[in-house]
Formats: sequence, C-alpha cells, structure tokens
Amino acid sequence: MKRFFFIPVFMAVTAAYATDNDTIVVKKPQTVTIITNDSLQSIHVKGKEDDSHFDYQHTIQLVDSNYVSTEVYNKNLWELIPFGKKDNGKRGTLEFAIIAGLNVGFTTAVGANSGVSVPVGPSWEFMWEIARISYRPWKERYHYFNVGFALDWRNYRMTDYSRFTEYPDGKIAVEEYPQGSNPKFSRVKVLSLSVPITYAFFPWKKSFVRGFEVGPVLNFNTYGSIKSRYTLNGEKQKDFTKDIHRNPFTIDIMARLRMKGIGVYVKYSPSNVLDTNYGPKFRSLSFGFYL
Repeated sequence: MKRFFFIPVFMAVTAAYATDNDTIVVKKPQTVTIITNDSLQSIHVKGKEDDSHFDYQHTIQLVDSNYVSTEVYNKNLWELIPFGKKDNGKRGTLEFAIIAGLNVGFTTAVGANSGVSVPVGPSWEFMWEIARISYRPWKERYHYFNVGFALDWRNYRMTDYSRFTEYPDGKIAVEEYPQGSNPKFSRVKVLSLSVPITYAFFPWKKSFVRGFEVGPVLNFNTYGSIKSRYTLNGEKQKDFTKDIHRNPFTIDIMARLRMKGIGVYVKYSPSNVLDTNYGPKFRSLSFGFYL
C-alpha cells in the first residue's frame, strides 16, 4: 500500500514545476529519493530544469493517529546564511558557497619606468577564491552577480642585469648588480586580500564554452617584499627586504571565460603596484587558467 501511495507523487515531480496549494510539480528533476516506513513518509527532490541548486524536501511523520508535515526548499543553500529569499523559481535568489576557485597564471609589468623589465615567463600569480555570495536578480538562471573573498599572491621577477633595491629611507630603486656578479633573479612579491565583484552569464550548460564573468577586483595589499639572488666571486648571495612600500589598495579589471572543466582569465590593474612616493612606477597585467 505504501508503494502505491508514492507512484502518483513520483510521476508528478517528473512532469513540470508549479505550486498550487498542496501540489508540487517539478520538471526534469536530477534525483528523486522516496523513503517509506511505519512512521515516516518523505520525498526529496534535487535539481530541476535550468536550476541545478533546487532542493525540495517534504516529510510526513505519523504520530499516533495524527501526522506532522514538514516542507523545506533549498535547505543546503540557506542554512549557511541568515538572510535571503527561498528559491521558489522567481527572481531574487541569493546563494552562499564555500568554493575552491584557483587562478594560476603569468604576471608582467606594464607602463613601467626606471628600468623595470619584468618578462612574462618567470613571473607568476596565484589567486585562491575561498567563498562567494551570488545573487540572481531575474527569473532566468543565466545571470548572476557575485561577491567573493580571495587570497592573491603575485610576483614580478626581473632576470636581466637590474635588481630591485630598498634604501634605508624606504625608497626602492632599480639598479645594477655589483660588478662581477652573475644575476639569477630579482623580484617584488605582493600578497593581497581580494574581493572580486563580477557579473556572470552562463547560458550554455551543455556546450564546451559555458559562459563568462567580468568585473572589478578590490585588492587590499597586506604585504610586500623584495628578494634578489646572484653569485659574486663564486659565492651565492641573497638580498631580502620585507614590508616594502607597496600600494595599499589597488583595483584590477578581470574577465574570465568558463569552458568545460577549465577556464581562462585576464586581469589588468590601472593602479601602480608600488607606492610611487617610494618606488618606480609599473602596473600589473596577468593572465592564465581558472580551475
């Protein structure tokens, strides 16, 4: 008898999605789980057409001759944050997610002066996006506005006969290595707490190219250092200076193209990397892969 009770329910959730009093209809669910025992009857629907995050649960618990009915929408999304509207298929959906987005790419200096020459190959960037809040303002599930939190590490490495040097007064200059040196590299490294704010458009869920994302990245540059390595008279040398005068706040313009399994990105900053009251002028350009 219990099995026959759920046959019309299962047929209903595979047809279309609508709400009318006590009737719930879901179109093209991804998974449907039905549980039946002596004191519990429940149905759990995950995913539906055009919304892989849809999560619906309905439980009827038998208590003596009465029953307790519980209905939950998108529990996994909303139990993590104390605000937002439930996803009922209409506009105004807000989501919070812990993610592991990683940008890995090359970095170079543009608009440089004072002898700064940073080739693309030896200079790298790593940006780890840890968490994200996404807002879908329209009913169509293609448009998202995102605010993320990320950690960013960028280095700007010179491999020619010039090196970064900080003087006792805190000013940074680009000068030649000591005479007779064999240079290895000289680099500026900057660590940042970053806040990407992007608009995302993902209409092509089954094609190779899924969509794109574009917007500014706010960088709170919390740390910077200089390191130079070279040999002099056959002995290895290392010059290291921490807490240099970097620009404390910069803005990047970022674009990302998402494909199946991987994406590509490019970031350009119109802001100077270093505090120009203390160091040479150069801006940042980076590009690579988004995992």
